[in-house]
Amino acid sequence: MKALWRMTSGGPRLGWITTSLFRWERLARLFLAGGRWTMQLGTRARRSLRWLVWDGMFANISESILGAYQSIYLLELGASRAEIGVLSSLANLALPAAMFPGGKLAARAQHLKPLVIVPAILVRLLLLLLILAPLVFPAGRTLIVIAIALIVARSLVANLMLPAWTTMISDIVPGQWRGRYFSSRNILMGASGFLGLLLVGQLIDRTTGIGGYQLALGVALLAGLASIYAFWHIEEPSRPALAKGELAVLPLRQLLKGQGRFVAYCAVAALWNLTVQISGPFFNVFLAEEVRASASVIALASAASTLASLPGQRVFGPLNDRKGSVWVQRLTGFWIPVVPALWGCITQPWQAFPLQILAGFMWAGYNLAAFNSLLELTPAESRPRFVAVYQAVVGVGMAMGAALGGVLAQAWGYRPMFWISGVGRLVVAMAFSVLIVGINPLGGPRGRTLWRSRQAAAPKDLPEPTDEA
Repeated sequence: MKALWRMTSGGPRLGWITTSLFRWERLARLFLAGGRWTMQLGTRARRSLRWLVWDGMFANISESILGAYQSIYLLELGASRAEIGVLSSLANLALPAAMFPGGKLAARAQHLKPLVIVPAILVRLLLLLLILAPLVFPAGRTLIVIAIALIVARSLVANLMLPAWTTMISDIVPGQWRGRYFSSRNILMGASGFLGLLLVGQLIDRTTGIGGYQLALGVALLAGLASIYAFWHIEEPSRPALAKGELAVLPLRQLLKGQGRFVAYCAVAALWNLTVQISGPFFNVFLAEEVRASASVIALASAASTLASLPGQRVFGPLNDRKGSVWVQRLTGFWIPVVPALWGCITQPWQAFPLQILAGFMWAGYNLAAFNSLLELTPAESRPRFVAVYQAVVGVGMAMGAALGGVLAQAWGYRPMFWISGVGRLVVAMAFSVLIVGINPLGGPRGRTLWRSRQAAAPKDLPEPTDEA
């Protein structure tokens, strides 16, 4: 009977295969949750971290496609360079316009998830209208104005949920593991964005006219809906009920009193984003318009940046935990200005690839460190409003940079505008190194002392960060 059972069931071999599958499934679940350190968290917390990763992957597919092709879509509708600059400027102005109401809503809300889900649904509805607009309105100025209005409205609604999203995420991810978790999450986001860009590049090249770009935006819409589904499954941590006195919103001047470190960080971040946005909206437009790159080449160039961000996350995540976010920002901030300066020398499509690889690697570290710095600089009890202030100031800088970039591109062309952006980024990187290193709590000897105090105050059942994922 035992021999018969082994013949029919597969015996020890089947058991070995089953055990291996269970082990790989367990490892995959741990990786999606952020790493082995999550074994010390509860089952619900690990599940929420996994759903947050899925949310990021689908959201990044959507945003990668929009970032690569939204401006080119407008060019296909007949928009000019100056109008692309106006669009970027208005979309960035939507950031400060949405931050303060978003911050007030998040500060007073007992539950943050609806403040993220509802705007996310509206954002996808506006994207659907953008896709359908050429089918409803004839080509011309009216269609361009409507398309710009839909994109700006989409940006406004999307930014409305940022304070709630940032606060909720900071409650979900343990502070001492944020660098590792977000680097792992960003790796998977980058990989999914890479695959999404490859797919839509082929769709656009194989479809004539504007229909290819509509299909690409349709893929972005479906990915965005999937991200909403994933975020819906995240279990929101309970928030303490606010007393009546706590519901009163402090005036902005009183809120920022004694927050010199935060104010200085906001000022430098605004200048940095101003110089970045001078050239940021125009790289892919430059490739399509002057270098004559095809949609597939543009997709591959954007995908190269995304692919390069994967090792960047792996390298800078542990460095962020060990050396501090300001150290990573300072290092990457001196490399990033090289990119737009070299863009001004491009004459062939293939030359964009090494620049995109450098940009993807360095921006991976910079964005990871900047997000962690913001969480470190904002007090937990008032984080929604502090995040709103930061995003509002940054949004003003981005709007000014995009408007200036549009004027420079229209008057002098793309190449001088790229060089101006590179010089500006270098100047601000130097200002960051001089000003913020002595101010940011993670910089210098004082920062290291604070880092050790944060580790000492961390729960004793969680080990110190190691190189192991």
